[in-house]
Amino acid sequence: VSGKMGSVVQGIRDNEARVRFLGYRVEGYKLFIFTLTAVISGIAGALYYPQAGIINPAELAPIASIYLAVWVAIGGRGRLYGAVIGAAFVSLLSSWFTGGGAPAIDLGFYTILWTDWWLVLLGVSFVCVTLFFPKGIGGLFDYLVRKPS
Repeated sequence: VSGKMGSVVQGIRDNEARVRFLGYRVEGYKLFIFTLTAVISGIAGALYYPQAGIINPAELAPIASIYLAVWVAIGGRGRLYGAVIGAAFVSLLSSWFTGGGAPAIDLGFYTILWTDWWLVLLGVSFVCVTLFFPKGIGGLFDYLVRKPS
């Protein structure tokens, strides 16, 4: 990211026409980045089977893509560590709420089981983070580290 290629790719992201005007072959850079991400995704998919032991059609459901967007939004956009923080945070909470770690709430007439309400809680947290903390947990961490004087 800090080299020439990273600067060109960031320039393509910000203003593709300007980078093309400067004489760079934008299509070549886009093709290279697309191919590189496809190779990394293929390697990740190949390494998933030995780790999980099984791959079923449910792994290809749209919820997997939605989880990725939620991880990045909650963790923080624009930072690699934000996505890692978001993935760890959401995965740990998912395990806690759906694995029986969270206590059930008995209202007398209805008992709230968190396994039933986990996706609703995840959606509400996604909306709240998007509205009130647009930079996510990573942005909150940045704010605490570089607190304005």
